[in-house]
Amino acid sequence: MKRGLPLFLFCALVAMACNPFDVLDDMITYERMNDQESFRPYEARMPGAAPGAVPSGEGEERYKSAPLGSLENPLPATGEVIAVGELAYGYFCIQCHGSRYNGDGTVGQSFAPLPTDLRSPYIQQMSADELFRSISYGIQRHPPMWYTVSAGDRWSLIRWIQSLGVRDDDEERIPSGDYNRSVKAIP
Repeated sequence: MKRGLPLFLFCALVAMACNPFDVLDDMITYERMNDQESFRPYEARMPGAAPGAVPSGEGEERYKSAPLGSLENPLPATGEVIAVGELAYGYFCIQCHGSRYNGDGTVGQSFAPLPTDLRSPYIQQMSADELFRSISYGIQRHPPMWYTVSAGDRWSLIRWIQSLGVRDDDEERIPSGDYNRSVKAIP
């Protein structure tokens, strides 16, 4: 009896290692479950991306890694570009900077200090590079807008801001923080 035990164990191991269906696989003409894509979903080859579908070399990383002072506005200062910038201001900026561009927007009034006056000499003397980086990646309390506003709209917005010019001394300024006066001043 002791001699038959090793032989029995050997046969049992061989039988467990062999799948009886492996022998039948060649004889079966229909597909088995393990040949279906749904059985091995991660082994399926994914289709390739269409040419140009994934941007390369023109993404946001190009702007982030550019040396300071090297970015120039690629858009001309035409009426169409400025109109696109004004439209972008109405969507993304007016809530804080206000309709008079002085930081008295509905949301901007809750900030201390108030958002910057876009017609101030400080903003108007900034280069396109400085404005683009400030709008795109934030400065002080200004949030980064690169993930919200497209690069083209940011460049148009810069053209529009530059077209505003410095505020004249003759223009009545809305006192910052005076909510009632600033609401009445909204056209």
